[in-house]
Amino acid sequence: MLSLAEVERKAFDLMATSIRKHKTISSWELEGKKISLPLLLEAKPGDLIVLKTRIEVPKDGLKWFLKVCMEGNALVRLDGMAYGTIDDVHTYIPIRPGKHELELIISPLTMFGYHKWRIKVDYTMLVGIMWEPYVLAQRLLDLVSFIEVIKEEDLKEALLKELSNILISVKTVPSLRQITLLRMLLYDGGLGIKELKLGRFDVREVRTDYMFLSAVYGIGEMKGIVHDIPKPTKEEYLEEIKRVERDLERALARLRKAFPKVGKAYAFAHSHIDAAWLWTYDETKQKILRTFSTIERLMRRYGITYVQSSAQYYEWLESLDRDLFEKVKRFIEEGKWIIVGGMWVESDVQLVDGESIARQFLYGQRYFYKKFGRTAKIGWLPDTFGFPASLPQFLKKSGIEMFATYKLLWNERNEFPYHAFIWKGVDGTEIPVHLMMSYKSSMTAKSLYKQWKRYKNKYEVPFLLYAYGYGDGGGGITWEMVEMMKHMNKVPYIPKLVKGTEEEYLRELKAHIKDMPTWEGELYVEVHRGTYTTNLRVKKLMAEAESILRSAEIWASIAHSLGVMEYPKQKLDNLWKRILLHQFHDVLPGSSIREVYDEVEKDLNKVIEEANSIVEEALQKISQGEALVFNDLPWERKEVIEIDGRPMLIKAEPLGWKPIEEIKEGYINAQEKNGKIIIENELISVIINEEGEIISLYDKESKWEAIRSPSNVIMAHIDTPGTWDAWDVNEDFLIQGQKLETIEKAKITRNDGYIVEVEVKKKYGNSRLTQKIRVKRGSKLVEFHTAVDWWDKEVFLKAWFNFNTHNWSAYYDIPYGVVRRPAVRNTPWEQAKFEVPALRWADVSDGEHGVAIICPSRHGYTNWDSKIGLSLLKSPIYPNPWSDTGKGEFSYYLYPHTGYWFEGEVYKRALEVWSPLRITQGKKGKKKFSLMRGDAVIGAIKLSEDGDGYIIRLYNPSKGSLTIKLPESGVELDIPELNILGKVGEVIKLNAFEIKTVKVSSLVKA
Repeated sequence: MLSLAEVERKAFDLMATSIRKHKTISSWELEGKKISLPLLLEAKPGDLIVLKTRIEVPKDGLKWFLKVCMEGNALVRLDGMAYGTIDDVHTYIPIRPGKHELELIISPLTMFGYHKWRIKVDYTMLVGIMWEPYVLAQRLLDLVSFIEVIKEEDLKEALLKELSNILISVKTVPSLRQITLLRMLLYDGGLGIKELKLGRFDVREVRTDYMFLSAVYGIGEMKGIVHDIPKPTKEEYLEEIKRVERDLERALARLRKAFPKVGKAYAFAHSHIDAAWLWTYDETKQKILRTFSTIERLMRRYGITYVQSSAQYYEWLESLDRDLFEKVKRFIEEGKWIIVGGMWVESDVQLVDGESIARQFLYGQRYFYKKFGRTAKIGWLPDTFGFPASLPQFLKKSGIEMFATYKLLWNERNEFPYHAFIWKGVDGTEIPVHLMMSYKSSMTAKSLYKQWKRYKNKYEVPFLLYAYGYGDGGGGITWEMVEMMKHMNKVPYIPKLVKGTEEEYLRELKAHIKDMPTWEGELYVEVHRGTYTTNLRVKKLMAEAESILRSAEIWASIAHSLGVMEYPKQKLDNLWKRILLHQFHDVLPGSSIREVYDEVEKDLNKVIEEANSIVEEALQKISQGEALVFNDLPWERKEVIEIDGRPMLIKAEPLGWKPIEEIKEGYINAQEKNGKIIIENELISVIINEEGEIISLYDKESKWEAIRSPSNVIMAHIDTPGTWDAWDVNEDFLIQGQKLETIEKAKITRNDGYIVEVEVKKKYGNSRLTQKIRVKRGSKLVEFHTAVDWWDKEVFLKAWFNFNTHNWSAYYDIPYGVVRRPAVRNTPWEQAKFEVPALRWADVSDGEHGVAIICPSRHGYTNWDSKIGLSLLKSPIYPNPWSDTGKGEFSYYLYPHTGYWFEGEVYKRALEVWSPLRITQGKKGKKKFSLMRGDAVIGAIKLSEDGDGYIIRLYNPSKGSLTIKLPESGVELDIPELNILGKVGEVIKLNAFEIKTVKVSSLVKA
């Protein structure tokens, strides 16, 4: 019997012999000038060059491929049309017979962003292959790879024996030229393969003897220096191929009878394309053209089904290549190309405001409906770094019927117990979830076998969601993958492959819902915890952009309803789409390259500026020259504001405006005594030591000391994760740390009867930190306004607090929800949550008292019993060596309160910090107005998408029901505003953590 290596050798020999001819393409045109290959040009990452030539492909019964060996990626255009991709894994592309005009639009970047600041094209050629024999050899090699992973010894032995019997008499021996051309065709590529070892997983790795022969003799033979050995005649070869194919079919039939197929896999071609990551948005647009044109051609040839998310990508395609867009549109109408996700992009969903998630679905689903006459039904976030317990409600109210993801399989400590389950959200909403074992699978027996072995819910949901194709950097499927699909259903003891439709898959999934286990609460991913913190500037700008854009819509809507302003819908839509793009799951988390953030930070600053101009216009038109204070939150506020440098305490109407009137109440004073600074107002007293640490925070209302031991202790922790530098945090590094050295002791820098400010300066290595601690009259907040000039790398900076509570858990703000997490470390599941995300606040309370940390732009927390650490800064070197260096600013706040977070109104204080009061100046004000008031959160007020009313998005932030009065009765809609869910009266009830989207015809009654 042949050994496995001998079987492999025979299969490779058959495959090499399928290559019959080649034609070198050495003459090209660049910018109107004739050039010859090889080509080497200096190039920056964003550069593109265009090579042009004319070719003639013979019509001789062979399948001809264009082979390009180059660094970087290229879009192939044939006769003026986008035709496919040349990239790390698609290094050859089939060309139909005839005369053609050929273009290569070349980027220096590989699929994963690697480059050498140059464009290098080594050679191009046409290679003629006998396709059916080539595919047969690939089938044999697939079985070789399958045998290597089979655990069942009887199956392994039987399959090897059958292959041995089939191949032992094979006489075919390829020539040196055939060996060399096979090696060049399959394995010659750019930097992605040669230097990063990111080889193809859909074809078997080349044999060592082939590499030696092609290098030492094959190149010499092709240059005419050495003589070739004979190659088999076409007739002899085809006779042997015919016999091998016949015997293989019979052998596999026998094996399927002895070892029947197990399970089922719904196969969907897919390409995960990151909107930006190790490359910029502009490069992604090229990836979309390259990937989509490849898929279009394969779909036309093979009738595959393909899934693709992200409305933004289709909008880009529509502007870049209208012809390709129309082809994609036709495939969508035919049900072959399946839109999934329903979102503008595959965004982060932990670090963004709840309204941002709603807008992802609003803009995503409405785009799909407008362009394709349908919406997405499958939720699709395979690579996002965690999923809040509020997400099921967003999904269900956006028309999503099930949710597909993958990232939970990356858990580093606890294997997630289910791969198919019902996910129950914080409000009680339930949605089925199906985990993919990979979102970039190969079409191989080995992959199907291993995934079915790993899949946990074989009995409850006896089928896989199988997404195959290269991804992250795009690329998608290959010709070999789609050819292998027919082969997969002939292989024994692997799942039956179903090239199903969306409807078939969803129908079968729903039929098994009753058998699925339930998971309640968040889907916490036990990796990439550093992304809650990495890249201070982009997170701070995003929080500001979300806040100002919300305000812009609210005040523009009210001004429009009053008839004093045109509603700037087109401008607001544009602003929303820009911030939604920047919320992509590799951008907002801070894990992209420097060039991405150069662009994103610049654009977010513009978004804030443009949204602020809308706010100012609306307020001026509402105020009509009066001095008014505006509040966009639905409860009364009492705060210190400053007008022309003069502080005053004022009150503000709920969701409305009133004249600016100073309130003469309360007090604040400060004194230095024995090296300590004591600040006191009518609500709290605070004692600060020389290092700027809080050693006492006394709540006068509840007569309670909130601080157990010095708090606001700023520590630098060494931070050198083993692999994912910008992404991960190592728990061991949190146990060790070094306090920042105080270089200027705390001193009072302001004390004017309204605001007391204490300044302290610290250093660590080459870095500096200045903190201004403020307390204001009439407020319980202790404010920490912090400026850094940071230059030390691989540091994780945290502010540690020790509160006078004993709690088993803590509460955290999530997008339109609140989640409770353990503060103890009894189980591996609890221990894994040593760093957790929060949107704007975290609260440690025991039912009688509590303290909240409020911070709209810093999202990472460590909670060990009463000790809680807020993550301030993380300075990795990969993939962006300049991440979190230089100057930066952020603010955080302490808020002592009675009861738990809701009774203590923690969410109100956090929203007040995030959405400040605004004023107009002018003559003494008379106007007073309040649109709505209550304890519910107003997520948005905006003009409806059809323009005949106004949308009010409401959210109940409590675990009990709430009521709130609307301006008038209306109707409830889904989030995309495509379906009416029912009528609502003026007084509306919101269940625990419920989100409601209500449409009214008017905001302000005449």
